[in-house]
Parts: sequence; C-alpha cells; structure tokens
Amino acid sequence: MRLLLSLALILASTSALAAPPPPAGQANPDWPCHQRLVPQLTAATYWGGPPLPEHVDWRADRRVAAVVQATAPREIPADEGEKALTRFADKVPKGQRPTVYPKVFAGIVEEINSQRAGVITRIQDLAHRQRDMGDLVSKATTELQAIPAETTDPDKQQQRAEIVQRRGYLIRNFEEVERTLRYTCEVPVELEARLGTYARVLNDRLQS
Repeated sequence: MRLLLSLALILASTSALAAPPPPAGQANPDWPCHQRLVPQLTAATYWGGPPLPEHVDWRADRRVAAVVQATAPREIPADEGEKALTRFADKVPKGQRPTVYPKVFAGIVEEINSQRAGVITRIQDLAHRQRDMGDLVSKATTELQAIPAETTDPDKQQQRAEIVQRRGYLIRNFEEVERTLRYTCEVPVELEARLGTYARVLNDRLQS
C-alpha cells in the first residue's frame, strides 16, 4: 500500500511533463524537484560590480579563459574553485579589476548556465522515465490482483509467478530512478551556490 501511494504521488507530480510552462511567477507543476525550477541564472542577481559586458568573447582572453575553466566545471570541487578564483583575483592589479572581473564573471555564468541546462534536461528525462515505470508497476499490480494467490490452476500459478517477478523488477528500477532523481535535483542548487560564492569573491575585491 505504501508503494502504491508513493507511486500515485510521484505520477501526479510528474504527469504532463510536455505541457507548456506556467505563467511567470507561478511554480512549474511538471518539475519533479522540491526546489523551484529556475531555467537560467541571471548574472545581475549575484553581481554587484561594474556592468557586465554583453556578447563578450571571454575565451579570447587567455587569462580569463583559464580561470573560468579552473572554477566553473562541476568536476572541480567548489572550495578548490573558490581558491583558484581568489588566487587569480588577488593578482589582478586594482586598476584592471573593473574591466577584468566582469569578464571573468560573465564567463563563469555562461559556463554554469550551460551545465545547469544539461542537468535540467537530465532531471526531466528521469522524471519521464519514473512516470513510465510507475505506470508499468501499476499495470502489473492490477494484473496480479486479478489472479487469486490461492489459485490451484497450474497455468494461473505460472502466470502469477511471472507477474510477480516482472513487478519486482519494475519496482527495483522505479526505486533506483527515484534515488538518482533525488541526487540529481541537488545539482542545480549546488551550481547556484557556487556562482554566489564566486560573485562574492570578486565583489569583495572590487570594494577593497
């Protein structure tokens, strides 16, 4: 009963994933994570320094490209990225900081948004898969309930055993997707926190 209730709740929360997004300011009912869906991070939310450059080719500046690649990737622990950014920021002469720092932050925002987009797509794919798996579990449960456990018919007994085996396999897969989804839902939040930390490192040194 607990499993069926869990399936019902999850199926309700992941249904209609292909539906259009809700009006601005409303929560997306198709988003399976507890955290609110923010499709793209806005640099201005975190940045308190000089205006960020628009359409800048930050990759053309070797110094900037190097520090972005040393801080933005998820594979790099956030604390290591913070240390790398701090070392870089401290070496930039104060007179150059109002020009260099915004370019660095613009590159970091672009890279983190690119990573988040991939993670969001992964989360939506997992939600689709979980919903489909839940449908199959519910169908197998209905089939199982149609055959009495105390049946003496050999064919029915074999059929019931096959359904039990198939249903168990589906449930294990459902639970595995659920565990993966819980972990993956944390990734966008971690990336947002990383961006906030990096903004603080640069903003603090602009003021000093």
